[in-house]
Amino acid sequence: MKIQYLAIIFVIIMLPVSIVVTSYIQAQIDTISLQTNYDNKLLTATYDAIRSFQLNTINNKYSSLSDSKIRDIEASISSFYNSLGTELGASRI
Repeated sequence: MKIQYLAIIFVIIMLPVSIVVTSYIQAQIDTISLQTNYDNKLLTATYDAIRSFQLNTINNKYSSLSDSKIRDIEASISSFYNSLGTELGASRI
């Protein structure tokens, strides 16, 4: 066999393999990028909820009462949902 035939066979075998591997790697890169984006949005929403809880408990002089604690927790959960909805571009109904 001549070297030209070997080169053509090599290209015929390696070109589809190269295209498939490139597509797979790009899909992995897109997945990791999207996952990082969602992680950052979730981290931001969690930070807002914790900050809301801290502010509510510091400014509440009745924080020892269970009703007051429940109200503070519900306010921080609401803050979490609102912040997450804002970050994701959706609104909570």
